[in-house]
Amino acid sequence: MASGTVPASFMGLKGRESGLGFAKSVDFVRVSDVQRVKSQRKRIAVIRNSTPNPEITQLEPASEGSPLLVPRQKYCESLHKTMRRKTRTVMVGNVALGSEHPIRIQTMTTTDTKDVSGTVEEVMRIADKGADIVRITVQGKKEADACFEIKNSLVQKSYNIPLVADIHFAPSVALRVAECFDKIRVNPGNFADRRAQFEKLDYTEEDYQKELEHIEE
Repeated sequence: MASGTVPASFMGLKGRESGLGFAKSVDFVRVSDVQRVKSQRKRIAVIRNSTPNPEITQLEPASEGSPLLVPRQKYCESLHKTMRRKTRTVMVGNVALGSEHPIRIQTMTTTDTKDVSGTVEEVMRIADKGADIVRITVQGKKEADACFEIKNSLVQKSYNIPLVADIHFAPSVALRVAECFDKIRVNPGNFADRRAQFEKLDYTEEDYQKELEHIEE
């Protein structure tokens, strides 16, 4: 059989290389590779099932050595009821998030942020319907300036619902609106500037480090 050809009996295995731990560039699978993977899976399963304590499982190290005992992590503590994970409390204005606090409802306005009266009216309707937090898009300096008027108007009308600024590409705008809003929402991938066109997808370690330094600046 010529090198690199695919026997007819192996055609069913072609395209399943990802499930066997091989790179997608593999053209065919040798019988010895399949047997080796199956043997490893069987050996690990035997080790795991041999543990007398159901709360502990054993993992076989990749290198030579004794199996490692580790606590068995449960994906769900209960299949029949919802259980909250213990987390730290984070405050957004006067609303507490996380830990034992209730799950909060947040929504976003649809008005032009420069339309102060329209945005205020929409925030009031949202608050009256029971939402806990409102997010408002802030694209630039004009919108940031309008945010001060929006916040003042809401306070004057006795609406103290926390406001979140949605920021893209504009660190200076984020710093400006942080003076009046309760939270800033940013996307780290496009927060620093507008250079990100997502045309370059492969980065070296040096390129990646330079990007991190640029964002930090």
